[in-house]
Amino acid sequence: PLYVRAGTILPLGPVKQYTSQPSEEPITLTIYPGADGRFVLYEDDGETFDYRRGEQMKIEVLWNDRARRLGLRLVEGTRLLPPSPRRFHLRLAPQREVRTVVFAGDPVEVSL
Repeated sequence: PLYVRAGTILPLGPVKQYTSQPSEEPITLTIYPGADGRFVLYEDDGETFDYRRGEQMKIEVLWNDRARRLGLRLVEGTRLLPPSPRRFHLRLAPQREVRTVVFAGDPVEVSL
């Protein structure tokens, strides 16, 4: 069994042979219902110190359990880094059904 706290939003990326390997596969966000949840997805170029100058991206992911809605938005002060737009697969556990959402920088809300 897998024990996960209610409200957890678990991000899983595609399988890669090395960290800088390019991939167009979406990140899968698995939501474990039962409580509200929140996390921030952080990305930078992974190679330089440009993040110190603000070259980073933070996407806030919010789960409203009562409304069964997931929201995605850029954290203030950050911007969408290439490649854009981003695709996410959304899955509400324990269901296997997956929905795809495209995030291009503007806030997005999805009912699950």
